[in-house]
Amino acid sequence: MNRQLHLVSFSLRQFLTVPYFLQLLLLSTFGATALQALAAGAWPVDATLAWTRAGIIGTWNMCIVAAGILNFERYRGTFVYLLNGAVNPLRALAAVVSTASIFGLAFGLAALPLAWAFWALCTFSVDFTDFAQVGARYLVGLPLLWISCLAVTFVIAGFFVATPNAIAYEELLLVPVFVASGVLFTESSVPAWLNALGTLIPIQVPVKVLLGQMPMNSFGDFLGVIVQTSAVTALWMLAAYLLGRRALRAATVHGTLGAI
Repeated sequence: MNRQLHLVSFSLRQFLTVPYFLQLLLLSTFGATALQALAAGAWPVDATLAWTRAGIIGTWNMCIVAAGILNFERYRGTFVYLLNGAVNPLRALAAVVSTASIFGLAFGLAALPLAWAFWALCTFSVDFTDFAQVGARYLVGLPLLWISCLAVTFVIAGFFVATPNAIAYEELLLVPVFVASGVLFTESSVPAWLNALGTLIPIQVPVKVLLGQMPMNSFGDFLGVIVQTSAVTALWMLAAYLLGRRALRAATVHGTLGAI
């Protein structure tokens, strides 16, 4: 465990020197906010939902990019040494991906206040959200969003272990997951079949909580949100473990752990 913590600490220091994370945060959050601010000029838009949606997109991007760090390690030629060190290979992978995701969370948490600030700049207004009414759903939804994003990231990481070309197929999983979460639906409701499919997606419930689409009026509501998110996230974590173990075995046999 100590070696794994040292690996986490080392990886975190490495990420602090990479400006890409900050650039991704600013560009993705501002882009999503500006797009919705432009739409607000054409038809009525709920300002709170608009900047919250932009913040979710920024947080999602920051957390999901963590899986791609494995290809960066492969490019540097350190991937094979990472997996053949003193730490169990799967635990080493989890440490690196989790570190990147934790780093992403730190920036991702900044996505919501940044989205609020960008919306204020785009609309020349600051009195569009009553935080006394929406604060509770952010306190519940944000941690759940990160944990559920981490589960998706672990699954994606399995593909990056299996093949250096995983980035070419990454969006085939990420785009359907993001659409099924319901975050892209603004005025129209999510189709019933897509909403049903979304129950298998870890981020669906946290997104609904953040967008005020799930009641949070009692302890029962809170407990239901926690249980549903935890159950689906646990299934994705199990899938990530099984995929990672299989991918690691295949990559070792085919010799694809080395530098690209």
